[in-house]
Amino acid sequence: MGQKVPFGEMVRRASELNRTRTVLALDIEDRDHSALIKRSEKLLGEVGDQICAVKINRQLVLALGLTDGVDQIVEFAHSLSLPTIMDAKLNDVAHTNASMTRAYMECGFDAIIASPIVGWEEGLDSVFEIMNNAEKSIILLVHMSNPGSENFYSLMAGDAKTPIFEQFAELSLRWKAHGVVVGARNLNVISRVREIVGGRIQIYSPGVGVQGGDGRRAIEAGANYIIVGRSIYSSPDPSKSAREIRSMTTGQK
Repeated sequence: MGQKVPFGEMVRRASELNRTRTVLALDIEDRDHSALIKRSEKLLGEVGDQICAVKINRQLVLALGLTDGVDQIVEFAHSLSLPTIMDAKLNDVAHTNASMTRAYMECGFDAIIASPIVGWEEGLDSVFEIMNNAEKSIILLVHMSNPGSENFYSLMAGDAKTPIFEQFAELSLRWKAHGVVVGARNLNVISRVREIVGGRIQIYSPGVGVQGGDGRRAIEAGANYIIVGRSIYSSPDPSKSAREIRSMTTGQK
């Protein structure tokens, strides 16, 4: 077997092939199990050549389960050469994090999002060990996209009295995370995180569109990729909306 392609390289290749910086947040809902799978695959079929990765949140996991449900969508995304991210926001004690990580990894996800708030020892140490051994990636949540998150992530803390989000960005370097999540609405935060992580870590910015973030400005501020959900999957023409977002952020038609 050939050497496994790292997650960051998978995203980069898909980004170059499809001339896009858009990660699709596949957060759709439907009470009908089979209809939800079909709708998810139909959407991916329509926009798959205009995105560079797929992020799945817990809506789909709760509705479908990981086995004979979400794993089918992950496999379908892979058939389109799209890497997959599980937006778990892991933030529990080590043995619980480990159990969830193994389940998501067995489902086929290429990367998982975790929250550094629980710390390393008896917290995220188990997640990094499992994912690194499997040659998969971890993305740390550095700053969220909702307005209320600012009250916490910009709090001054620690001996240095620096904002929490800056300390999280520094942890992403220390722990050798693949990427970080920074909401697209606060451009100053994106720029500051880029200053901290330099070119060593990729920045993924959610909150574009419905939440008020501007994808082009987020990328100009330092984001590598934007994460877009409702502006695409709630559109009457998802393919057209995905193309417009791609054009806005890359200039590609």
